[in-house]
Amino acid sequence: MNNRTKFVMICGFALTTFLATQQTVKADTTTDSQQVENVATTNANSNNTQAVSQATTAAPQTDQNTDQSTTNDDTSSLVNYAQDTQQQATTNDTQTASTQADATASNITHINAVVETHDQMTYLYTKDGTQVKNRALMANTPLATDQKMALNGANYYRVATNEYTNSNDVTMQYGTSATGVIRVKKDGAVNYAREDTGFVKNGQANQAANSTWKYNKTDNASGLTYYQIANNVWLNSDDATVAPAYQNPNGWLQVQNTQIQPVGNVGYDLYNGVEGIKTWLVRRYFGYSNAHTIYDGSVASSVRNLQSRKGLPVTGVVNLATWEAMGYSESDWYDIDSYVAPLQTNITSTRSDHIEAMINQAYKYIGQPWISGAASMPAYGVDCSGLVTQALYASGINSAPISNIQHAQPGHEWNSRDYWADARIPQVNFNNRQRGDLIFFADPSTGVVWHVGILLNPDTMIESWPFAVQVHSIYGSRGTIVGVKRVFA
Repeated sequence: MNNRTKFVMICGFALTTFLATQQTVKADTTTDSQQVENVATTNANSNNTQAVSQATTAAPQTDQNTDQSTTNDDTSSLVNYAQDTQQQATTNDTQTASTQADATASNITHINAVVETHDQMTYLYTKDGTQVKNRALMANTPLATDQKMALNGANYYRVATNEYTNSNDVTMQYGTSATGVIRVKKDGAVNYAREDTGFVKNGQANQAANSTWKYNKTDNASGLTYYQIANNVWLNSDDATVAPAYQNPNGWLQVQNTQIQPVGNVGYDLYNGVEGIKTWLVRRYFGYSNAHTIYDGSVASSVRNLQSRKGLPVTGVVNLATWEAMGYSESDWYDIDSYVAPLQTNITSTRSDHIEAMINQAYKYIGQPWISGAASMPAYGVDCSGLVTQALYASGINSAPISNIQHAQPGHEWNSRDYWADARIPQVNFNNRQRGDLIFFADPSTGVVWHVGILLNPDTMIESWPFAVQVHSIYGSRGTIVGVKRVFA
């Protein structure tokens, strides 16, 4: 066994812990307008860029003409090599190789990319193809490269001054890791592949207009941004965009294209003045009327008696322990608060799509009881502004600080007034009212807003009014019509 063979065996053992596997990426096309394609992300042991000066290390000398046994010094050198490469793997900076090589040479192509070594020590070569004896690259290491050299039927990538890697020992990487969703524009999108010298059409059929894709990398060339949607399949910003098909103007409530999350304290306690579904259930447990669902002194007194009987701290406040003592579940304690209507739109949705998602969610509550301060799931009732809040969630509108949780808290049971006062929902001329607008009513005796509905057409609305969620005429004695506001421009 010669020294080179022994050297490779020992390096393989020393570097086992540094081996990694790189995943390829794959994209699927959509079959549902509410879905986006998924693309796997590249999983490498380190960042896609690393300083060239930190990516090479001294390798032990080998002699092709000797067959001597490996000495202790040789083994120590290999162990030091492994330790050095482990320490060097923490470097995240990017440095481009210097440009001392002959820029006019016919066998040199200028590139701007990253190569990554395979699962083994990778040898270096000089510009004339001679193997470097005292330097090598660690396994699974990304390196910046600025030149591709063709020599004796093989290709080499420059990673340091007059030091090259054989193309067979590395994998070419392009772009910068990034995640997001792009939407193909109306004329479809050409598929590109990234080569050493730039992007070229790969010959695949164009992506369909208005389809959506997840991307895992971006790159830039000729003033365009390219998005990788599959393994070396890219779309550019001429044909695809991260912008949604519809967005409200600045100053309006903005459309979100990801699922809205709960705003507020999920799992809030019940005390004097709190309304909503959990208070409704507590009042029902003690046999109180829910004509107006509010945690009042009578409820607090009953709670204290229960806590005393159950050996709980007597506070008159319903916390999770008291809730469970009534026979209700921990999951309901949190789920009632955290319910946010599932998003029914995405970045391909039009203005009309957003309005229909809003109305569709409101219809899920038809026939459910009116419950003051309630804005939870369709399994329970809601009040007028709670219905609007959940309908907005489904259409991609987060109206925070107005929220389903905030609505149950003392002082916020009249969120119809908050929506009326919200400048992010502009008022429109009553004679120009249309489907999806919000219509507001006031107490005739005081002129204070006390009700809101969602227009289905100029004269009909869906609303929650004592005693249920229903479709009704806007002229049905709901009070004085004070005006109409528009959610979607």
